[in-house]
Amino acid sequence: MEINVLLSAICFAVASVLLFVAMPDKHGVSPRFLRFEAAPVLYPPVVLVFLAIGAANLIAAFAAR
Repeated sequence: MEINVLLSAICFAVASVLLFVAMPDKHGVSPRFLRFEAAPVLYPPVVLVFLAIGAANLIAAFAAR
């Protein structure tokens, strides 16, 4: 159980860092790595994957009790 909670915390932390890094600045300019054409299509699913893995591990941790 502890490994599932730890893994879910790590996945949630990675997703939060990815969300924070992708936020535009005060002037509304996107970060440099999000300016190429495929980034708006590829970046959100990566964040959602980490959120989904974190949620699934957290559910599995509490369901195994």
